[in-house]
Amino acid sequence: MKPLPRPLAKLLPFLRWWPMVTRKTLHDDLLAGLTGALIVLPQGVAFATIAGMPPQYGLYAAMVPAVIGALFGSSWHLVSGPTTAISIAVFAALSHQAEPGSAQYISLVLTLTFLVGLFQLALGLARLGALVNFISHTVVIGFTAGAAILIAASQVRNFFGIAIPRGTPFYEIVHQLFAQFTDINPWVLSVGLATLATGILTKRYLKQIPYMIAAMIVGSLLAEAFNLWQGQAATGIRTVGALPAQLPPLSMPDFSMEALRRTLGPALVITLLALTEAVSIARSIAVRSEQRIDGNQEFIGQGLSNLVGAFFSAYASSGSFNRSGVNYEAGARTPLASVFASVFLVVVLLLVAPLAAFLPDAAMAGILFLVAWGLIDFHHIKHIWHTSRSETVVLALTLVGTLFNLEAGIFLGVLLSLVLFLNRTSKPEIIPVVPASEEGAYHFVSARGRVECPQLRIVRISGPVYFGAASYVQAALQQIDEDNPLQKSVLIAAASLNYIDIAGAEVLAQEARRRRRLGGGLYFYRLNEPSHAFLKRGHYDRDIGEGAFFPVMTKVTGALYWTLDPNVCCACKARIFKECHGKVLPDGFRRQRLMLATDGSQFSRAPTDIAVTLARRFGVTLDVVAAVESEADRDRARARLASATRDAHIAGVDTEEIIRIGRQPAKEVAAAAATADTNLLVIGRRPPRGDFKEKLVGDIARNIVTRADCHVLIAGWQATMWRQRILIASDGSPFSDSVAELALQIAKVTTTPVTILTIAGNGLSHDDAAEDARHKAGTMQLEGVACEIRVADGNPGAAIVAAATELGADLVVVGHRRRKLSATVEHVVGHLACAVLLVNAPDRGPLAEDL
Repeated sequence: MKPLPRPLAKLLPFLRWWPMVTRKTLHDDLLAGLTGALIVLPQGVAFATIAGMPPQYGLYAAMVPAVIGALFGSSWHLVSGPTTAISIAVFAALSHQAEPGSAQYISLVLTLTFLVGLFQLALGLARLGALVNFISHTVVIGFTAGAAILIAASQVRNFFGIAIPRGTPFYEIVHQLFAQFTDINPWVLSVGLATLATGILTKRYLKQIPYMIAAMIVGSLLAEAFNLWQGQAATGIRTVGALPAQLPPLSMPDFSMEALRRTLGPALVITLLALTEAVSIARSIAVRSEQRIDGNQEFIGQGLSNLVGAFFSAYASSGSFNRSGVNYEAGARTPLASVFASVFLVVVLLLVAPLAAFLPDAAMAGILFLVAWGLIDFHHIKHIWHTSRSETVVLALTLVGTLFNLEAGIFLGVLLSLVLFLNRTSKPEIIPVVPASEEGAYHFVSARGRVECPQLRIVRISGPVYFGAASYVQAALQQIDEDNPLQKSVLIAAASLNYIDIAGAEVLAQEARRRRRLGGGLYFYRLNEPSHAFLKRGHYDRDIGEGAFFPVMTKVTGALYWTLDPNVCCACKARIFKECHGKVLPDGFRRQRLMLATDGSQFSRAPTDIAVTLARRFGVTLDVVAAVESEADRDRARARLASATRDAHIAGVDTEEIIRIGRQPAKEVAAAAATADTNLLVIGRRPPRGDFKEKLVGDIARNIVTRADCHVLIAGWQATMWRQRILIASDGSPFSDSVAELALQIAKVTTTPVTILTIAGNGLSHDDAAEDARHKAGTMQLEGVACEIRVADGNPGAAIVAAATELGADLVVVGHRRRKLSATVEHVVGHLACAVLLVNAPDRGPLAEDL
């Protein structure tokens, strides 16, 4: 079947479900309608009494409004009619303006009903169904509890048989009950207590019998017995009086300006209350029936039911939870069940109307006491009390406010709920997070108990960044670099940041500018498209930076890693990003991987000190290797490693112990360095023992340098950690630039001044040598390293030794292009007591077989 056009479906919504009607659904709806008519009879009389209306008006309110609400609403099971909350609201709003039950009072109630319907219809046509969401569940519970107490208070005079004028305030009723305690009518009280007890017992033990009807019958029979025994004049038991056995008469609301003025305010309150009640009930039943509810259409249905009902002697109606629940449980299939219930109610009214003459006021009071008690939701009140202090305050103030002024009570509850809501949203949750450790994960987890990046703070903002929250968010972001000045950059995990307004955008743009001045930035991951589009429309993305926004499943930390300060990164131990474990620092330089080769002798002291200090400055783990000839020597190898490991741990450096077994120590050390992907290998050099070659370098050190593909730092027994000056030897070649880059990294982490020595010759003129030195020095100075230059001529080895001796250099950096040690390297290592760093070229050729 083709769907109805939207305007037609809106105007005649019953055409949507009419094709569902079959003989089977008609049968089910007839039975459900009959059950509903029997249920509403005692309730209608009771609710009309609460509202201060003649009893029959409660039944009238369950006839025409129920039919209109069923035909024009969206719910298949919602039954409209008089309700407790609306009845008490009507009484509280108008009882002080006219005598309840009088013609003037009835006229005002009809006008009120018309206005309620008009407001409901207008809200529905304007698609403002979401307005009911501003009345929180806590407010409804507090209001209902307050209304229940008012219902009970209004029936005190009928239950105890004492003289209290209608419309007396709650607190005065309590006072009058104690003041007239001796005047309590025992006959009236007995009828009320018997009705109350019957209702309680029937509801508990005879669930299949409608407890209200049973209570009414028992109360009426007892009252009739008392009247026959003592006479009505002696007992003082009054009855409701016979109901008119007729259809709802036509009526006309009072449209005078005075009547409209007096009912306008109450109509607004009852409109919101009635809509909240109706939509809440419709949704709660729809959960079980799996039906989709259109809140705006429900507004229209309720509005039309009250508009039409005002002309058929009905007072303000809404969805009834009791009758709607019974309607669903009785097997109703379509809204026709509500229509049938209204028809059956007319039949029942014509049959039983004369019997109302035997219904005593005291019995009605007992029944209303039961209704009032059932309205107080003790379960949810207890739950709110134990769960939320702020919600408890809202509940208490709404309840107390309702006791003094029903309109003020509900408005107070709504206002306080909104204030608390705004207060909560003005402080969105801002929690530190870190990348999830799972392989391939793109999300973030709480940083509680986890290490964070010292430079990039990642926070998750849950909630809107709007005018109410802008100041709080700004203060929280500024507090980050106040607590840790290194955290100049902030990444906002924005998946839960659901809304940004102009004030919020201004704060974010201002924060982005401020962080750029600090040398960092403000970045967003998974910001929703509407918020991103809003920032673009306002050109706020120009201040934040278009490159600062990263969509879902983007390796945002991989992109931001390259914006970090490499000086901090090289010494960082946190390393929470995958890129932190790579070989390259954010500035493009290779991350150092250090290894110390030790034999455990006294001559290992100097290289150990240097290796540990470098590892601490670079913030890396130090690999410590020892090579022995056989498996039997493994304990001896552990002993060699113990001293270096202990020194490293004292300095706060983590170590990795490596034992290599083989007959050629140099080969094993070089193999260990290759396996660990070492970038810088620190080895020692023993003092000379007479042989010329041994005096220069030493066989083991020479073999390690020749075999190792990494850079090798040779520290003789007299070497110390450099503090005075680093001398860099350059021949002006492109390879010398790589030598200078590694030396620059070491100079930065050790804050040591540098001298660049360029040696002229071999085709390099003195002027070109000077230009080369100036170029390298300029790069050094841009990186914050103090640097001076020198140019020398003649033998390179002799020139390097002479310059190092003159300057008092405690580290010399020399390039090494070949596998075999050059004469220059032999000379420099053999004639200097300081440490010498040999920067090996990556293309030194194959290793000779005889080594």
